[in-house]
Amino acid sequence: MMGLPWSCSADEVMCFFSDCKIQNGTSGIRFIYTREGRPSGEAFVEFESEDEEKLALKKDRETMGHRYVEVFKSNSVEMDWMLKRTGPNSPDTANDGFVLLRGLPFGCSKEEIVQFFSGLKIVVAQLKSEPTMTPLESSWLCSGQVLMTGQELAEGIIALAEEPVLRG
Repeated sequence: MMGLPWSCSADEVMCFFSDCKIQNGTSGIRFIYTREGRPSGEAFVEFESEDEEKLALKKDRETMGHRYVEVFKSNSVEMDWMLKRTGPNSPDTANDGFVLLRGLPFGCSKEEIVQFFSGLKIVVAQLKSEPTMTPLESSWLCSGQVLMTGQELAEGIIALAEEPVLRG
């Protein structure tokens, strides 16, 4: 989930999902922190069953305080990856070679990502599309990862900052 108030507590997340059974109570809520140790506004919540998860996905775009919260499907692999690479004790990932792309147009292809980074050495481009649960059931969460090497990583980040839109 994302869009949480920075002051959000595990008890507030429990209240937000009061109709759902969270695995191990507040221990099933894992907040994501910045390298500086501040809350990022994101968290992973583990539910007791797939039915509970489906119920939780219906809370997407509901509000917590004055903020709307996005709820989307994830998995333990993504959660473990994020928890290992975020927070004040996280390893230095500034030069790990990966750039995470979020919110890509549904029609975006691997070829378009490679073209976007043209001139840079891309080792691997991964693209993943997953349906999100919405009343219209027509929305998709599209994200990707690009592995680059050395100087190409810095140039790739600059390219993203200069032209943040990929056309689908």
